[in-house]
Amino acid sequence: MTNKTDKKTFNLGIIAIVLCVIIFLWFSFRPGLMGTLHWHQGICFAYFMLLLTALLPAIFFVINLLKTNKATTILSRVFSIFSMSLWIIIYVALMILPRLPLDNSGLNLLYQKDELPVSTSSADKDLLAHYAFASDPHWGSGNSNAEARTKILQQIDSRNYDAFFCLGDVSEVGMVPPIMQSAVNDMRDNLKNTKTLVIPGNHDFIVNGYPCFKKAFMQKGDKKYFRMDKGSIHMIFLYMVWDDAELSKKEEKWLIKQLEEIPQEDTVIVLSHCYITGSGYYDSAANKNWGDIPNVIKRVCPILEKYGVDLALTGHNHFFEFLEKDDVDYMILGAMGGKLDKDLVYPSPYSTWLDNDNFGWVDMKVYKNNLELTVYKYDGTVLNTKSIATY
Repeated sequence: MTNKTDKKTFNLGIIAIVLCVIIFLWFSFRPGLMGTLHWHQGICFAYFMLLLTALLPAIFFVINLLKTNKATTILSRVFSIFSMSLWIIIYVALMILPRLPLDNSGLNLLYQKDELPVSTSSADKDLLAHYAFASDPHWGSGNSNAEARTKILQQIDSRNYDAFFCLGDVSEVGMVPPIMQSAVNDMRDNLKNTKTLVIPGNHDFIVNGYPCFKKAFMQKGDKKYFRMDKGSIHMIFLYMVWDDAELSKKEEKWLIKQLEEIPQEDTVIVLSHCYITGSGYYDSAANKNWGDIPNVIKRVCPILEKYGVDLALTGHNHFFEFLEKDDVDYMILGAMGGKLDKDLVYPSPYSTWLDNDNFGWVDMKVYKNNLELTVYKYDGTVLNTKSIATY
């Protein structure tokens, strides 16, 4: 009877160890998680506590092997059942919740496979394209400004743009479909005349939010990083939501390949959720300044500089900022409604203008030899303008 019981304990332990390790690894490679661990000590602590629960069956399995008695047998069984049950629940919840029904019908989406829309009926004959950009609306956050966000959408829809690009953090918590549904509903109601393309941000990935985001804004076969073109206009969208943790060597090589293919005289705009360079505030959770990220600058800036990228547009930080570094222009535009970042203790040495008092969006007119940027407040007031030579 004792031998039979020990065999059951042994088999239960092996099953629990294998199951917990597999699900934990699956959990660890959810999009955006590694970048999250770079920034939040609290999330790091929670992650390592989850790791401990995944290892408990192995720990007590080994203890029971080394010293088999009634107590160690019971402990091995208890923790095998506990951890296995916990990780099965986590897996089922993270698989089911972000895949609950979400209706994006009627949303006027621009997809990755489409060509970039361009101006064909503008009175300005030299105008090649007219776009709007914004980032970090944060539907579902009690701190976001819903009134400003709605007015931004309405202003954009009234101006006959060729397309609107939202650079992420649509949802405060990406895995909760009702929050994403409210974003979809607002865009459907207020962007009736404007083609819209949305890329995910770090909040859209929390905790396994990517399936929900894909259901709302993507088609089957769409990628996390991609390129769109029309004539001499090229947009390259990077998968970089927290920092360079998401920027794989494969993506880096892909970026270089795209830039090598584009003629030097063409207009090239690189877009991502995470900023490439920027001012910032002190983040007590991360115990660091949320400004220029050394690894991002080290890895990305030399590539943009080498291939003469004209402009990099990003969000992530909640303000407007123009920056210039070694003949490349950068802009942060994360002011679509998420709580504005105050107490900016870190001024980037590359910054030329910053506004963290106003919500709004960016208007871009693309000409053959230049980009004309206008920063609008949510009510249509002009905050600043900038001209960028592209020849």
